[in-house]
Amino acid sequence: MHEHPLDNPIWNGLTGPHSHLGVGDGKVRRYRADVAMFVAVEDPADPDMPGLAALIGEGNAGFVTSSPVSLPGGIEVVRIADVLQMVVADWRPVPVDLPMVPLGDRDEPAMVELVDLTKPGPFAPRARLMGAFRGLFDEGRLIAMSGERMRTQDFTEISAVCTHPDYRGRGYAKQFVSQGGNEIIAAGKTPFLHVFADNQLAIATYEKLGFIRSRMMQFTVIRRAAR
Repeated sequence: MHEHPLDNPIWNGLTGPHSHLGVGDGKVRRYRADVAMFVAVEDPADPDMPGLAALIGEGNAGFVTSSPVSLPGGIEVVRIADVLQMVVADWRPVPVDLPMVPLGDRDEPAMVELVDLTKPGPFAPRARLMGAFRGLFDEGRLIAMSGERMRTQDFTEISAVCTHPDYRGRGYAKQFVSQGGNEIIAAGKTPFLHVFADNQLAIATYEKLGFIRSRMMQFTVIRRAAR
């Protein structure tokens, strides 16, 4: 089993603060498909995962774990990627002066459009339900945003940090991560995030803000095997 809640953050979220966003019970759970693609089990090394195929449905689902997942029959791997988990240790935010605004229901189409363009990572149409999201608009167009995703009792993840290509190079990402981290810390939680292990530029940026390299995770995308 896991000694730290961030070894298996999805499971600890779905059995804790995000239980209202989940489906399934017992040993296998996942977020509602319109909220996130993530699925979790209490022990990734145990291939006894009753109901996993039904929870996956017709699309893909994904584990994020600190150890490899032992899958049952009838499930196939689409992709495995190394993801670095980073946690705030010595918070050093940059000053925030962008006119960020909270994002709500009416902003969801624009959020999906920006994510489709910039591809910061997995994102579902109603991902906003996982936590606070904030955005920056220019003449009515959403040009940058960030939000909260995974959540345990003591940790909240910063995610969906993205900037429209026409507005890059202006330091928006640093300000969005700083604002997100400030809000999480003010709520009494510790910020963390995930970044693909080969994204050295992003890792260096997060380290300057006070994140440290915590643990290497596996992002395992799965689907039901073709019959």
